[in-house]
Amino acid sequence: MVPDLGVGGAERHVATLLPQMDRNRFEPRAICLGREGGLFGALAAGAIPARALHRSKRQAILTVIDLVREMRRTAPDIVIVRGYNAETLGRIAAVIARVPHVVVWVHNCGDIEPRSLIRRIADRVLRPATSAYFGVAEAQVPYIVDELNCAANKVRIIRNGVDPAHFDPSGDRGPLAEFGIGHGDPVVGILAALRPEKDHTTLLCAARSVIDELPDVKFLIVGDGALRHRLEGLADRLGIGGNVVFTGSRSDGARLLRSMDVFVLSSSSIECFPMALLEAMAAGRPAVCTAVGGVPEMISDGVTGFLVPPNEPRRLADALVRVLSDASMRGRMGRAARARVETEFTLARSVEEAGRALEDVAGRRACRSPIRLSLVLDLTFVGGVEILMLNVFRHLDPTLVRPRLICLREAGPLADEFRTAGFDVEVLGRRGRYDLHTLPRLIRSLRRDRTDVVLVTHHHRAALALGRIAARLGRVPANLVAAHDMDLTSVGKRCLPRWAVETLFLSDALVLLSQRQGDYLRSEEGVGRFAWRRTREAVIPNGIELSPIPGAPDRERARVELGLDRDDFAVGIVARLSAQKAHQVLFYAFAELARSCPSARLVVIGGGEREAELRSLATGLGIAGRTRFTGVRRDVRQLLPGLDVSCLSSVHEGLPVTVIESMAVGLPVVSTDCGSLRDLVTNGEQGYLVPVGDVDALARCLVALAHDPELRARLGEQGRARVERQYRIDLTARGFERLLTDLVGAR
Repeated sequence: MVPDLGVGGAERHVATLLPQMDRNRFEPRAICLGREGGLFGALAAGAIPARALHRSKRQAILTVIDLVREMRRTAPDIVIVRGYNAETLGRIAAVIARVPHVVVWVHNCGDIEPRSLIRRIADRVLRPATSAYFGVAEAQVPYIVDELNCAANKVRIIRNGVDPAHFDPSGDRGPLAEFGIGHGDPVVGILAALRPEKDHTTLLCAARSVIDELPDVKFLIVGDGALRHRLEGLADRLGIGGNVVFTGSRSDGARLLRSMDVFVLSSSSIECFPMALLEAMAAGRPAVCTAVGGVPEMISDGVTGFLVPPNEPRRLADALVRVLSDASMRGRMGRAARARVETEFTLARSVEEAGRALEDVAGRRACRSPIRLSLVLDLTFVGGVEILMLNVFRHLDPTLVRPRLICLREAGPLADEFRTAGFDVEVLGRRGRYDLHTLPRLIRSLRRDRTDVVLVTHHHRAALALGRIAARLGRVPANLVAAHDMDLTSVGKRCLPRWAVETLFLSDALVLLSQRQGDYLRSEEGVGRFAWRRTREAVIPNGIELSPIPGAPDRERARVELGLDRDDFAVGIVARLSAQKAHQVLFYAFAELARSCPSARLVVIGGGEREAELRSLATGLGIAGRTRFTGVRRDVRQLLPGLDVSCLSSVHEGLPVTVIESMAVGLPVVSTDCGSLRDLVTNGEQGYLVPVGDVDALARCLVALAHDPELRARLGEQGRARVERQYRIDLTARGFERLLTDLVGAR
């Protein structure tokens, strides 16, 4: 049920979803409260019964009467409502008609204007009668739960999808001539209604700067709206009228995308999971978009395009110039964007997730048993991967997934924490490298548990081999490999052993921390090069449990624990004392900082084989009196507020949890540019990235931060915001749930 089916993202979602639904499971219908709208014909083409009531907003009572009659006639199991009028009037009618279930499908991340008192009262009264709230992006969850006061257990995120087959990334350049654009002219395009929240003003101001550097660039503004006349006037006043084409509303979006070299969105707020951006990615176009709403969930910054802050024309222009000036970058980003749609955002996947969610609401899948997940490790270390998986286990929905841990060799130091959290831990007691009893024991364990999915990680090599073999021999429905590192070729090593790459076809999915990591594994380690090296790839970023932002008392307690004075400038690193973390780079940089900042102190949190060597280095550099070695600490998150800057000097990384934890407490980050750190830290926004091993660059960043408290505060605030948006542990758990459900489904 929708107000109408005019041309828009939410309306396109209706027009594509309903015709694709499995008719053996669903009997879909559509009702427009007002007129039909331009997409109404798509329902008829898909054989979807549809009706328009042609009621106005002033005819609310008549609309409810019509809806009650329609519901009593068709007796739906579920009514889905979208849009204000439909949400209110549709739910009232559903209550009167005694429809068993009502779902509100939310397509915004916030309200453009505050909700009226009447609407707030209606929402509150109708909340108990609402079975579920569906969204399209994880970024909506705070809005739905905190602002709309909906129960978190009623919220389900089902991301939009498109059919990649409808978008040809290698076709001709589309209709250039009719717009007066030369075949060789670079084209930047946007598909969006001309409404205030889309902020075309920022785009046009950015266009002025782009054209100053690249005079031949053309801007294709696809869409219509009340602001068209004003925007055309602005283009003329900026002197770029000859470079900007306003096409008006068009129905040939896929064809127009082929005309573009770069896709752009300049929205200032409430962008959710824009269909236009999905279509541009499917068409193999790099995108430069503002980091609002669910857009960061779609674009892998620096891989499939660039993210920029909203309302900053200069930053938008710089990113556009960068992409337009590098043809190889455009091609690389476009291919990565297309690949991401094919693996994560297909229409088929979106439709199936929607179908399962609707069956859940209707109680058609209530008798299912949880998916049984067995994580197989050699043993538990106090390391990033093990702690991450413990936290993921804690946040999995027990009605969907029942996890347990199998240790091949011994339990290890974290096993008791798994047990305390309520998870089964089984130790097989493997003896030596060639213990022939381990594999049959593991197979028996999987069969006894009736395991549905085996999960192994890349750095537990025995588990990586034996876990997958046992899953196959034990006829486990699915097995997954999780990769948590990259850039290892720089130190002569591999993330995935060659034998694991050559047998990837035996696994059902490769779990990645970022799209960037997938690009690395394909280019450097040969993943996907041949059929037997291919498997499904799923990007599930690391996340942490988010606590409130620390206050002054938290900082003071942490400083006392670390032995720091109130006025000390504290630089910290949380990392195992190993060659990978390259502490010596930070030590040399800190020695440079100490010359100009007498209050500087270095805090080294962690233990390892290099402790004696690093203590000796600190003495040699004359910074021993300013350096605190804490050893291994389990209260790292309580200690972080005592720092002023968090550093990481590694030669290779994945998506380090310690950096996410630092950003969550509002610390600016200075790190070497390795692994997927670019996904966490945008240079100058959440901190700084420096080349691996570059002592001078690291020292310069520390000096700048030491003398600018306001800069530290600003970077810290932006880091916290990024973690809130993208790197929460509940988002990581939801990612695993989606993947497991896709692979195994309900029994």
